[in-house]
Amino acid sequence: MARKLALDSSVLVKWFKKGEEFELEALRLRDEVLSSAVSVFACELMHLEVCRGLSKAGYSEQKIDEAYVALREMSDFGFIRLVPVTDLKDKAKELIVKLNLYVADAISLAVAFTSHMDLLTEDRHLLKREVKESLKKEGLKTIRLEELHGSDLA
Repeated sequence: MARKLALDSSVLVKWFKKGEEFELEALRLRDEVLSSAVSVFACELMHLEVCRGLSKAGYSEQKIDEAYVALREMSDFGFIRLVPVTDLKDKAKELIVKLNLYVADAISLAVAFTSHMDLLTEDRHLLKREVKESLKKEGLKTIRLEELHGSDLA
């Protein structure tokens, strides 16, 4: 059975942005997702979050469009499972207030909580002690790319 993980856009951006820290680990994860060795879940807005990350980094409109289409196709074919924002709003609101998170971060974290999955992230806001402790109370954890293949994934 495939391992299931909640992802945030900080990991997905690394699939397209060259020279990123942990790029090789991110690309290995992408290959594992495409071979169905790992099942990943993300908020339905993740396509747009990745576009924003690439735009902020100065990528061309063409490169951003290519990334958008690739992610859309991966979700259309079921390689990335998208969770509707409607299903996440209440938990995200709670996390915004409790942990002082940005909306996008709270929504990504809500995917982990509502789906009861560990969260794979490289986002500094989601790696804060308070976030880790909140997940731990539910038997969940945050995982960084550098830790991924040393934590039960093969």
